[in-house]
Amino acid sequence: MSSLLVNAVGDVAFEVVAAASLAAVASVAALGAHCTKRQHGPEEASTPARKKRRQKKKKGPSGDAAAELKHPVVVANGVAVNTEPVVAELKRRAASDKWRHKIVYTFLDDLGRETVNLSFEDVDRAARKIAAALQRDAGAVKGDRVMLCYPPGLDFALAFWGCLYAGVVGIPVYPPYPGTLTKDLPKFNRLVEDSGAAVVLTNTTYHLASKMATVKGYFSTDRTSWPANLKWITTDSLADSLVAQYDEEDALSLTHNDVAFFQYSSGSTSAPKAVMISHGNLRAQLKTWESIVPTDTMVSWLPSYHDMGLVGFIITPCVTAARCVSMSPISFIKDPALWMRTASKYKATHVCAPNFGYALAARKTSDKQAAEMDLSTLKQTICAAEPIRRESLDAFTSKFKAAGFDPNSFNCGYGLAEVTLVCTGQEPPQKPTLLDVHKCILETERKVAVVSSKKGKQPPANDVMQLVGCGKAMPTFNVTVVDPDSKKPLDELQVGEVWVQGPSVAVGYWNRPEYTEEMFRAQLAGEKNSKNTYLRTGDMDLIIIRGRNVCPQDVEASVEHAHENVRPGCTAAFSIEKGDEEALVVVAEVKNGSSQQTLEEICREIIKTVLSEHQLKCEAIVLLRQKTIPKTTSGKIQRSASKAHFLAGTLTKPLFEYKAKGGNAQLKTPDEILAWLLEHVAQEMEVPTAVGDGESSNAVSETANPAEIDPNTPWAMFGMDSVAIVGLSSDLGEFLGCIVSPSAFFQYDTPFKLANAPGLASGDLAGGDEGDEQSGPAQTATTVEEIDSSCFEIDNFPEVQGLFSQMKEFESAGLRVPFLETLTPEKRRMTNFNTYNYLGNASDPEVAAASKAAIEEYGTTMSSSPIVGQTQVNVDLEKALCTFFNAEASILFVGGWVSNVTTIDALVSKGDLILCDALNHDSCVSGQRLSGATILPFPHNDTKALERMLSKLRTKYRRVLIVIEGVYSMDGDIPDVHEMVRIKKKYKALLFIDEAHSFGTMGATGRGICEHFDVDPKEIDVRMGTMSKALGSVGGFILGSQTLIKYLKHCAGGFVFSVGLAPACGSAALKSVQLMTEGPSRTMTLQERSKYFYDLCKEHKIPMGENTFRGAPVVVVMIGSTIATAKASEFLALHKINVKPIVYPAVEEGKCRLRFFISALHTPKQLEDTVVTLKIYLRDGFSSESKPALAAEVTASPTHAVAKATEDDGFKTVKKRKSKKKKSAQAKSTA
Repeated sequence: MSSLLVNAVGDVAFEVVAAASLAAVASVAALGAHCTKRQHGPEEASTPARKKRRQKKKKGPSGDAAAELKHPVVVANGVAVNTEPVVAELKRRAASDKWRHKIVYTFLDDLGRETVNLSFEDVDRAARKIAAALQRDAGAVKGDRVMLCYPPGLDFALAFWGCLYAGVVGIPVYPPYPGTLTKDLPKFNRLVEDSGAAVVLTNTTYHLASKMATVKGYFSTDRTSWPANLKWITTDSLADSLVAQYDEEDALSLTHNDVAFFQYSSGSTSAPKAVMISHGNLRAQLKTWESIVPTDTMVSWLPSYHDMGLVGFIITPCVTAARCVSMSPISFIKDPALWMRTASKYKATHVCAPNFGYALAARKTSDKQAAEMDLSTLKQTICAAEPIRRESLDAFTSKFKAAGFDPNSFNCGYGLAEVTLVCTGQEPPQKPTLLDVHKCILETERKVAVVSSKKGKQPPANDVMQLVGCGKAMPTFNVTVVDPDSKKPLDELQVGEVWVQGPSVAVGYWNRPEYTEEMFRAQLAGEKNSKNTYLRTGDMDLIIIRGRNVCPQDVEASVEHAHENVRPGCTAAFSIEKGDEEALVVVAEVKNGSSQQTLEEICREIIKTVLSEHQLKCEAIVLLRQKTIPKTTSGKIQRSASKAHFLAGTLTKPLFEYKAKGGNAQLKTPDEILAWLLEHVAQEMEVPTAVGDGESSNAVSETANPAEIDPNTPWAMFGMDSVAIVGLSSDLGEFLGCIVSPSAFFQYDTPFKLANAPGLASGDLAGGDEGDEQSGPAQTATTVEEIDSSCFEIDNFPEVQGLFSQMKEFESAGLRVPFLETLTPEKRRMTNFNTYNYLGNASDPEVAAASKAAIEEYGTTMSSSPIVGQTQVNVDLEKALCTFFNAEASILFVGGWVSNVTTIDALVSKGDLILCDALNHDSCVSGQRLSGATILPFPHNDTKALERMLSKLRTKYRRVLIVIEGVYSMDGDIPDVHEMVRIKKKYKALLFIDEAHSFGTMGATGRGICEHFDVDPKEIDVRMGTMSKALGSVGGFILGSQTLIKYLKHCAGGFVFSVGLAPACGSAALKSVQLMTEGPSRTMTLQERSKYFYDLCKEHKIPMGENTFRGAPVVVVMIGSTIATAKASEFLALHKINVKPIVYPAVEEGKCRLRFFISALHTPKQLEDTVVTLKIYLRDGFSSESKPALAAEVTASPTHAVAKATEDDGFKTVKKRKSKKKKSAQAKSTA
C-alpha cells in the first residue's frame, strides 16, 4: 500500500493526497453490529434499574465456547484481530511469575529523578483496590461513567485500569487548575452533565488543592462550585484490604462491543463531543503497536488524558510488557532538553510528540547537551497529532545528530480520537516522505503537482509548498480519499476528505445520534444500501476564499516567519464572513517588550508576507501578549475559539489591532480596559534613575513595562494613594465615556478585577458607593430579626467555617494537622528544628539558675504595669541590651508580637504612610493596621520599587515609616540595609527593622544585621528584638534614641497598660546577654552549623529557597505541594527529626516548604542525618532502604570533611563551660 500525504487541522485531518490507488476494502462483515448499532451500555447505566445491585446472570456457554462468543477474532483487511479486553492481558501478566515483578511504569520529577516505579503486580493490586472502591463505596456497575481527574503522575494510570477492572466507563478529563477554577470549572461541569457521571476519581494532592481553592473562593465575588452530588474517591488513600473485596463479575462479562472509555474532544465548544471507544476498538488499535516488545523502553511527556498519552503510553506498555518512563508535560515545557536526556539515560526505543515538541526540544537543547546524549537506541520517533513541518524534523535531526539520532527512525503518522488513536503511519527504518509541490495548483485545482527536481526553470519560491507524508494505512485500516460533495473516491494525486474504515473506528458520539450517523456511517456513492460504512474525518478549519482552499497551518507558518518577534506555534489563521465572501483574519502572539513601533512593523511584515506567499489580503490582524491565544490542553491552537473571541471582541490582552476597514464603535471589552489600566499604571510606576555622580546629579525616569505588570496586583502595591486613585478614575471615565467612582478601585482592588467588573464599561457598575461588600448579609437586613446568623454566631462565621473546612480536608487526605501538638518526652528526644533556641541559651544551666534566683527574690510576676515601677533586674537588662547592641536606650515588653504592634501604633497615625515589605511578620502587619496610617506594601526586598513609591508619594504624607526585617523567617533571606538607609535618608523617612531573628545570629559577634553590613546602628530609627530567640527567655524589646524610648514609655499602650516583664524572664535574658558579652563562640558555632547545613543541601541538590542566605539561622527547603510537604514532615518525624511544614495558605500552593531553625546545639552528625533523610524522601518518597549508602555519600563529601576538621574548635568554649558547670553541680550535690 502506497504512502499518504496528510494535512491535519486540530484533532481532525481533512486534506489527503492519494499518492497511489488504495487497496480494496477487505471483508468487515464481523464489524456490522459494531459499526452500525449504537452502544447501549452507558445509556442503560443511567436508568434507576442499573443503580440497583447486580442481578445474577443467566447461565450461558462456558469455557472456551463462552470466550469465543464474547471475544471473537475479527478479520479486517486480511488481518486477524483478537478482541479480548485488555484487562485480561494485565491480569495474566500480574499473575505470572515471569512478569509480575517487571517494572512497567516509571514517573520522573522536574529534574528527571525517579519518584514512582510500578510493576505489573503493583498495577494489578491498585486496579483491584480502585475497582472495589467503585463497586462498594460508589455502587458503580458495568457501564456507569466515572471521571478521571488527576494532575500529572501515575495515579491516573492506576485509576484508568481500576475503571476497566470494574467494567465502568472511564472518562479522562483535564483537571481544573485550582488557581483558575472560575475559568476551568464550567467546562468540567459541562462534561459531568453531558456524560451523566456521578463519581470522580482523583488523588489526595489534587483533591485537597481543589477543595482549598473552593473554600478560598467562598470569600470571593467570583464564587465557583463543583457539580452537586458528585462523589469523590481519592484513589491513593484507599486501604489495601479492598483488594480482597474486588468482584470480577463485571470485568469477566465484558465483550468487545462494551464501551471501555470516553475520549472527549479537546476543543472549547460549549457542547464537547465524547467519542465512545469500545474494548474491541482498543484491542484492534493495539494491533498497530505489536512491533513493540518487552525489552523496549518508551519515554513520554504526553498528557494522560489525551488519546496518545492514554493509549500509546499507558495501555500499550501493559499489553506489550514494554517499560514506559514518563514525566509531566510541565516538566518538558520547563526543560525541553529533559525529554531527550531521559531517552538517552534509559536507552529509549520509542518516543512520541506533536510537531511542536520536536521543534521545542531542538530549539531549547544546547549543542553541548545534545553531544552528551546517546539516542542511537531509538527505533521509532513518532510524530503525529498536528501538521508535521519539514523544518521541525530537520532541526531535530541536526540538533541530535551528534547524539547518534537516526532520522530513519521518524514515524510520521496521522490519527484522531474517532479511530481510537492512529490510522496511518510508517514503519521505520525509512526516511519520512517529503515532497515539494506547486502551492497554487494545490489550492486552486485541488491537485498535487510535484515540483520537478530536474535542472531548468524552477517555480517562484512562494509557489513551492513542502509536504511531509504521514505514512500508509496501518494494519486493519482502510483509508480512502473521497470527494466530499460527490462522495466518490478520488484518483491519484487529487485532494479530498479522508474516510477511514476498520475495527478501531469508534462506536460513535455519546448522546449524539444524528452527528454519529453523519460522521460514522458515511457511504460511498452507489453503496447507499450496503453495510459498508466509513468514518468521515471532516474539514472544520479549511479556509476557502474566492474558490481557493487554503490550509490555515500554511498561513500560520508564513506569519511566524514574517517577523522575529512573532512567537512560534502561537498563531491562528481563520476566515470570517464579509458580505458575500470570506476574509482572512490572523491572530498572533508577540514577544514581551515589543514597542508600539515594533508592533506596527510586525503588522506590516505579516501583511506583506501573507500577500506574497498566499496572494491573500489580511482583513484583520490582532497581536496579543504572550500566553493569551486560545489553546487546547495539549497545546494546540484553537482556531474556532480564536475566531469566536475575535467576533465577540473578547480576545485576551490585545496589544495591537489592524483592520482593513473601520467598524462601528462598541463598548470597551474587559481586555481593552485592562490594557488601558496597565498602561496607565506603568506611567505611574516611573523608576527614578540617577545620571552622573553625587547627590547633585540629575534624575531621569524609566517607565515600567506594562507587559511585566501582574494584573492581579493590588492597587496599593503600585504605590498609588487616594489622590492618584481619584485622578485615575477620572481618566478611566473619559476612556469609557461614563462616570467611574473612585470607590470602584477599592471595591475591585486589582486591575484585573476592575476591568472585569460587571457594568463598568456601560457605566452601570454594580456596587457603586454602597459600601464594602465584605460586610455580608447584614447589608440587606432591615430589622434585627433579619440579621443572618453568620453575623453573630461564631460557629457560622465564614472564616471559622473556612478554617474548619481546610482542617477537615487535610485530615481527609490522611494527614495529621501538624500543629498544637503536645511535646511529649518522645518528641523532645527528636532532633528539633522547630525551636529558635539559636544559641542554646534556653537550656543553659546558668540561664536557668538566674531565672530561678529571680523567682526567689521577686516572685513569679510583677503584678503591675512597669510605669509604676521596674524591678532592678529589668533595669539592668535594659542597660545590658543598650551596651551589647550599641543603642542609646531600650524598653522592655512582655512579648515580641506586642513590641511591634504597640511601637508602630505609637509612631504613626492617620495622615502618615507605612511602606512595608510584602513578607513582613504578622505583628508588623497588625501594628500597621491598628495605627490608622495608609499602608502600602512593596515587593519583597525590592529597593527599586520602594524608591519608586517614595519618589511619587513622599510629599503627600506627614511621616513615612519603612518597615523591614533583619532575617525573614519564612524565606531565610536578608535585606540590603545599606540601600535601605540610603533611601530613608534621601526621602526623610523613618526606618524600622524587626531583628527578632538577626539579633544574636548575624554579624561577627551576634550584634545583628547592622554589624553584618557594617552599618552604624544609630542610622536605624527603631530596632526591635525578642528574648525568645537568641536570649533564651520570653519577651521583646525596642532599641532607639533616648527621645524615642522616653516617648514609648509614656505613650505606648502595650507598655503603659500591660503588666511588666516577669523578673524570671528578665533575669534569664540578662544572663544570656552577659554570656554573649563574654565572647561570640556560640554565634560563631551557629553560623558554622548553618553554613554547613546550607552547603550540604546545596551539594546534594536539596532545593532551598531561591534567596536563602548562607549563614542565616533559617534555612528553607522547598518541597512543592501541600501534601508532599506534609508527607515530608511526617517522613522526617519517622526518622526522629522534628520539622513542621509551611503549607498553603501560609504560602502559595506549589511553594510549600520545610523551615529549619538551626541552633548552635545541632551537631554536624544531626545535620548530616537530616540531609540524608531529606535526600531519601525527595528521591524515593516513603519507599527507601538506602539510608546507609546515602549516609556514606554525605559523610564522604568535601563539605563534611571541612566541617569535621573544625568541629572541635566550634564547640570548644561551649563544652568547657558545660564541663565546669557539671563539676560545680556535682560539688554542690556532694556538699
